[in-house]
Amino acid sequence: MPRIVAAVARAAAAAEPEAAVLSSLDLMVRRLNWYDHGSALTESLRHLPAPRDRLHRLGRRYAMRGEHPNAVRLGLALLGGFGSERDEDLFRLFGTDPIFCLATAEALSRCHPAAERALFALADRSTGWSRVTMVETLTGSTDPEIDPEIKEWLIRDACTGDVLDSYFVLAAARTGDLAGVLSRPTLDEQTLGGAGRMLVALSDVDGPGASLSSYEGAPRALAHYLRHRTAGATTVQALLQLISINRYFEGARAAWLDEHDLTEVAARYAGVIGTPESRRLVTEALASPDPSAFHAAIWSARALGLPLRETLLRRVETEPLNSTYWYLLIDDCPADAIGQVVAAAERLLPLGELRSGPTLATGVGREYAVDQCLDLIVCRLPAHPGHGIPLLETALQNRTARNRRMAAGALAAWPPGSVPPSARAVLRRAAAVEPVDDVRERMLGVLARPGP
Repeated sequence: MPRIVAAVARAAAAAEPEAAVLSSLDLMVRRLNWYDHGSALTESLRHLPAPRDRLHRLGRRYAMRGEHPNAVRLGLALLGGFGSERDEDLFRLFGTDPIFCLATAEALSRCHPAAERALFALADRSTGWSRVTMVETLTGSTDPEIDPEIKEWLIRDACTGDVLDSYFVLAAARTGDLAGVLSRPTLDEQTLGGAGRMLVALSDVDGPGASLSSYEGAPRALAHYLRHRTAGATTVQALLQLISINRYFEGARAAWLDEHDLTEVAARYAGVIGTPESRRLVTEALASPDPSAFHAAIWSARALGLPLRETLLRRVETEPLNSTYWYLLIDDCPADAIGQVVAAAERLLPLGELRSGPTLATGVGREYAVDQCLDLIVCRLPAHPGHGIPLLETALQNRTARNRRMAAGALAAWPPGSVPPSARAVLRRAAAVEPVDDVRERMLGVLARPGP
């Protein structure tokens, strides 16, 4: 690392850096493990004696022209030490990129005179991991007088309902004073909806972040949120938030509820959810053309034990690539209904397109949305011997290793002699071209068993 700092100093010392120096610096930066050494390197760069304007120019050069991610990070690190709001064009460019958002946030925090506002603007525009990074940086501010507009935004809009909300929701609730906001006599629906999303994220017992028990304002927030939600007519989206929060109560230890005087509050949540009016609201929303209402209704119906299968089978006819529908149809599907669900999948999924041949692809990403629908069904077929043969044959010839692995595993889980000749023939051809060792071994293991 000292060699990198020295090379940066040499490059910045000259009005026009030599190509050999830049080439050497580029090679050293490529070899650096940025996550282990980036912070130390950034700190060392701040103390370089070279002229600020040349260090700034070198930072922009690497940020704009860097051919390796570490070269871009080096550029952003230099801008953090020697840049200013004049570099906002680059901060806007890289701040919403999940690869460079952390380096951008660190640079902004060091060099921008209005860093809090700049981070706020990026957080509002970001999605996914870049949003997590920006909100975490924003809520980590040491400024005791954080902008009231930012605090309001944290409650209203920071949480979008994404699973990644769990990573930053506790800090956002504290910084935005969630309990204090909910203590107000009245709230507009946008603020109340955002507060509900925060409580849902804090209630996610399976999530990666902190839970309600970690938030000291939870007792007040929960009681006031229920007060607002029961003060007037509710929506199915609001009901789903109540259901999600109630799941936390159902899994919480009685001691925690007693300790915070939440036993009665928990009972009131359960009471609201269990009313005939709530069931009627969900039933009506299951016929809604509004995608948001329908989405909330299907998850609410699942939680309340309301029948869903016929509704979903009708919906999947017009949205055959909606993975949520297939998940709800196949998950815990009873034996007497599996034939109906599998027949719909065989008819509606583009099986010919899915038999594209094996690759090493894992199947992660939006471009694999169709493959993921097949995935959801095939992974449940081990429990249903004899069902979904065309789907399994398709999965054996799919481009994703996961689908091929699961298909072979499903056939291996079926009783000996239950794999039909057509599937054995497909297995034999698939094993001959399978590029993944463990998948091929699974296929050959099924073929080694006696056939029908």
